[in-house]
Amino acid sequence: MRYGISIIVVCIAALLAWFNISPAQPEVRYQTQQVDSGAIESVVNTAGTTKAVVTVEVGTEVSGLITELYVDFNDDVAQGQAIAKLDDRTYVARLRQADADVVMAKASLAQQHATHLKAETELARTDRAFQRQQQLMAKSLTNQTELDNAQAAFDTAKAQVSLAKAQIQSADAQLLQRKAQQEQAQLDLDRTTIRSPVNGTVIDRQVDIGQTVAASLSAPTLFTIAQDLSQMQIEADVDEADIGKIQQGQPVRFQVDAYPERQFRGDVAQVRKAATNTNNVVTYKVIINAPNQQQLLLPGMTANLNIVRGQQNDVLRVPNAALRFKPAGIAATPAARTDMAAEVITQLQLSGDSSNAVKQLYKDFAASQQQARTQLTNNPMTDMRQIMAKERQKLQNAMQQVLTEQQYQQYLELNEQRRAKRAQGTAGTAAQLWRLNADGQPESVTIRIGLTNDEYSELLSSELRAGDAVIVRATRVD
Repeated sequence: MRYGISIIVVCIAALLAWFNISPAQPEVRYQTQQVDSGAIESVVNTAGTTKAVVTVEVGTEVSGLITELYVDFNDDVAQGQAIAKLDDRTYVARLRQADADVVMAKASLAQQHATHLKAETELARTDRAFQRQQQLMAKSLTNQTELDNAQAAFDTAKAQVSLAKAQIQSADAQLLQRKAQQEQAQLDLDRTTIRSPVNGTVIDRQVDIGQTVAASLSAPTLFTIAQDLSQMQIEADVDEADIGKIQQGQPVRFQVDAYPERQFRGDVAQVRKAATNTNNVVTYKVIINAPNQQQLLLPGMTANLNIVRGQQNDVLRVPNAALRFKPAGIAATPAARTDMAAEVITQLQLSGDSSNAVKQLYKDFAASQQQARTQLTNNPMTDMRQIMAKERQKLQNAMQQVLTEQQYQQYLELNEQRRAKRAQGTAGTAAQLWRLNADGQPESVTIRIGLTNDEYSELLSSELRAGDAVIVRATRVD
């Protein structure tokens, strides 16, 4: 009986021990990568189409049948050179009709001048007759009727002279009108010869001999002439997320499918502000100068572009994988204020109570900022800028109480430098990564990064040095 009880006790103890034994926790191994020194190039990738800087579409202002073509594809042309000819027989006939109308108008003008001369002569004769009747009437050698008839004839002659002058002016106007019609007919005849408006190269021809072209509301395009193929431009579509990184003068590298082993270079000439919305994707046109002295680039080629945003050589850089890493179960925390406190402490060489006081002030400042953001969420009408300005002023007043006069002046200078860097875009962006401490556990490090590419980011702050290992990956080992 006693032996059986012992066995039962042992079994119960074994069961309790079995249930109390917790499963072994898997070991976490961290893979690290060193901070090193090297080159970083930040680029914006896009694509575009090559075009001539100036492309002229040559059309016709008159209608007719194409009878002659003097140039073909790829021919070089000079300004004023004849490149095509329309059937001009209709326009020659119109010009002859206009010439005849001008001759008739000149004859009519000459006739009116003769009429005017005749009227002047008649006026002189009636003037003499009227004066003679007046003299006879003064001597009572004629009657009043004869005098009235002479005056009426004189007045009629003056009216005829005025009429002749008006007819001469009318004939002059008709002559001008006929000459204008003659000039229009001559102009239409000249336009039957199509001439190049610029020096360049024919890159497109859309007509053949025997084809009829009709110029109605718009001039039909006959030829397309590129003014200068030694200088091309590329129209690239840049996404709205990247357009803020593009500035005039930035260098550009690009390739075309025709020469995959060759790299061409250019520069940003213009960032156009007109947006294009295609399937809810907003893009902006960026114009890129592309020298083409060897004329390898042809209009219409697709160019794969790398717009160089910035380039730095021999700078500290951290792998982007370290910036993406975060230990499991740890929420991301804003690092900007901690970094600012550390920067102030380092720059002012604070220690002891002063250092702890500065850390506490920035901690309180971060808490007040979080409270302001909560207030903004609850009340969207809150003026966030005004609240933040007050909080910054409170921080500055508190720092004045903690620091000496000399340290406070240095603190103000540090703030001005930070604002200047922020305005110039050189202050960088706050980021967080992790490294192993002395116990082999991950600890957070707040840094500021500048230029970035697909693999590395430029390290702007001084929390890390070349050779420091940062965590890029974690794996569990059972």
